[in-house]
Amino acid sequence: MYETGTSRDAVGWYRRIRRADTPVAVLVGLMNVLLCGMLFMMVMASGITFGAPDATQQAEMDAAGRLAEQLYLGWLAGGLLLFGLFRLPRTAVAHLLCMLVPPAVLVAYLAAAG
Repeated sequence: MYETGTSRDAVGWYRRIRRADTPVAVLVGLMNVLLCGMLFMMVMASGITFGAPDATQQAEMDAAGRLAEQLYLGWLAGGLLLFGLFRLPRTAVAHLLCMLVPPAVLVAYLAAAG
């Protein structure tokens, strides 16, 4: 037997995290796709005005766009840092793909349509 709080106990905790890599990757992927959709809707909804936007409305739209950008980049960097520290490669790859592919596809679609 060993005492709780020793280095052996920490190794067991780390192994449990590593074994959960695949289910966590699936959950992280789903949450990232939902987050990207929500941030996209936030940017789109902030640009809806009736008539030409005045200076106040334009400032609010710019602030909403900056906030969405900061949330997106913070979530991307924070997730990569966290999953890298815990050495969860599947989760890190799923996080990266689910955060980069949907916006890239949207930009490519809009570029082709315009």
